[in-house]
Amino acid sequence: MTPGSNLPLPIARVAVDVTAPVRLDVSGLLLTAQGKVRSDDDFVFYNQPTGPGVSHSASAPGGGDTITIDTTALPADIDKVVVTASLDTPGATFAGTEPTATVRGADDGSVIATFTPPRLGPETALVVVEVYRRGGAWKVRAVGQGYANGLAGIATDFGVTVEEPAAPAAPQPAAPTGPAVPLP
Repeated sequence: MTPGSNLPLPIARVAVDVTAPVRLDVSGLLLTAQGKVRSDDDFVFYNQPTGPGVSHSASAPGGGDTITIDTTALPADIDKVVVTASLDTPGATFAGTEPTATVRGADDGSVIATFTPPRLGPETALVVVEVYRRGGAWKVRAVGQGYANGLAGIATDFGVTVEEPAAPAAPQPAAPTGPAVPLP
């Protein structure tokens, strides 16, 4: 596939494997017609591996993660599942890294499509592919849209609440420990 191209899905259950020469964090976001998640429960990733009709599974070291989508089990108000990838190493970019998405039948492993986004650079996260409903039929589209602000940038764009780490508390002056002594 090339960026922007799409194909009809011939089956209801598909798996999207995302692989790269480096470790990636792969996730799936379930989106409504407004392009937003209904709640944070619609963000499926390694720490929240299941959602309605969508699951995440990690592979063995050196392999990629998989987002499995059962279009018949998706809620009626979900029109799209976006599959994303972000780099596991803080500060790393996709420059010189070519992730590949392989869309295959979840039950028989047959390959439906592959997509490798071209010419990546300063991006730290990427919308790789999307599985979407159009006219009652499900399709897959090659996206390849990069984000320079990581997975948090993708998540917030699609309506996920991202908790920022708490700022360290300002140091407080030490309280006196003994009786006050008048100064001469």
